[in-house]
Amino acid sequence: MERFYCFSKDKFLDFFKALESFGTVQAPVRVTDQSFAFRAVKEPKEIAFEALRTILPPKKFFYPGRETLVSWQGNEVKDHQPEIQKQVLFGVHPCDLAGLGIMDTIFSADPQDNHYLLRREATIVVGLSCMPDKHCFCKSMGTDTPDSSAYDIFLTDIGEEYFIEIKTPRAYSLFENDQLLLKPITEEHREKYKDFWLKRSEAFQIGFASDNLRATMDMEWDNPIWDELGNRCLSCGNCVPVCPTCYCFDVIDVASLHEDGGERIREWDACQFTGFAKVAGDFNFRPGPVDRLKFWYRHKLHGFEDPHGMPTCVGCGRCTVSCPSGIDDIVGTVLRLQAKVEEEPKKGPANDK
Repeated sequence: MERFYCFSKDKFLDFFKALESFGTVQAPVRVTDQSFAFRAVKEPKEIAFEALRTILPPKKFFYPGRETLVSWQGNEVKDHQPEIQKQVLFGVHPCDLAGLGIMDTIFSADPQDNHYLLRREATIVVGLSCMPDKHCFCKSMGTDTPDSSAYDIFLTDIGEEYFIEIKTPRAYSLFENDQLLLKPITEEHREKYKDFWLKRSEAFQIGFASDNLRATMDMEWDNPIWDELGNRCLSCGNCVPVCPTCYCFDVIDVASLHEDGGERIREWDACQFTGFAKVAGDFNFRPGPVDRLKFWYRHKLHGFEDPHGMPTCVGCGRCTVSCPSGIDDIVGTVLRLQAKVEEEPKKGPANDK
């Protein structure tokens, strides 16, 4: 289903209460002068509507950084079922919606991840329009418009009102008892809606042509740029938890110190860590930071495209903001790779001396 309405911003409290009737509302809140995080909110005034990117992306609500998968006691092994609580994830921008769509693809593929899917099913996702800043390049990645498979409701700011798209029956049911909140859209609303998205498309400050991205990554695999960037890499792994689509994990068994039991725990891991690709025999497939950085870039811009037809970078800019070495400037790196490489001087009598 797909229904379009509008409601006045002075009615947002009523909209918020309708969301609360489903479950806890998680929304961006300001945590420092320059950073935001998704937190549980009790009233609209806590929401930072101005937030462009949160420190951690929405994936944390469905794929937590650490969780128990199974537990055992003696010879008895039990699947650990996570506690599932209904929630509303409010204020998810188009790039993060694209990230959720990619994570849905990953965790719903066989064998399906029940923990992720149960949390996803218990969540209503409310998208929110935004205007890009100097780090946003979702337009280059084709993720600058909302991924309709990833949200239940989407709000577009059209001035004194919100243009609202309702995609799912469960979202529509939240407003069935409040006939005064949602109003039918008019031609004026449609024009304002189109104007907003046109202005937003023109507001991007950075980007690159993505048509030849796959060829660029293939042809420039041995470009010296990788040595330059990799040798500056600290292998800190900052780029991984902040990425909306990084999903690598490690599994560890933690034995109880007091009983004949324990737990098998899954926790986030990072391909930038030194030991990530180390296997038996102390062999490391990617021993150096250059190898690991090239792998990360390739996976984000090309590797995932082979089986799934899409890159996993959504252009949110989080890695650029969080990298202490300044090597996760994806736009700058791609532009350099795409640039025409000057030919080396041909050897001749004058150059042989």
